[in-house]
Amino acid sequence: MIRNFREIMSLVPTSVSVLTCYSSDNIYGCTISSLVSVNINDKSPEILFVLKKESIIGNLIESNKFFSVNLLNSSQKQIAEQFANNRSPDNLKDSNWEIADDNFAVLNNARAVMNCVFTRRYIDHGADIFVGNVRNSIGNNKTDGLIYDSRRYGHFLPGL
Repeated sequence: MIRNFREIMSLVPTSVSVLTCYSSDNIYGCTISSLVSVNINDKSPEILFVLKKESIIGNLIESNKFFSVNLLNSSQKQIAEQFANNRSPDNLKDSNWEIADDNFAVLNNARAVMNCVFTRRYIDHGADIFVGNVRNSIGNNKTDGLIYDSRRYGHFLPGL
């Protein structure tokens, strides 16, 4: 029987995304699983996510104002692991990335991408909560999303 709260939370299946911020010809990013829609109104959609206090990418997002959320497809586990373990910026020599509107680092072949503008950071918690307005988004419902469950990557199998 599991009683540790951290272990209990690892039992909650979540989608896997790479949060990116483009700055000085570098792509900074981190893997997140804390993505939530705040407002799904098409006129002003909003999302929120949670990052550790003093996160490098959190500080960049707050100062640059622009960021992207790249929802990974089931074949992008390696990208999830790269950004979960490495905080060094990625460079644009990698063919995985495109820069949209001079501000957004967009992952090619992601299941969905949301390009956002930072609006607020809540700091009164154990981790920082970020809110952003979704400027534009695109998705592909023909691909499976990457899921994280019980500290393992996988994908949803419809019809089971």
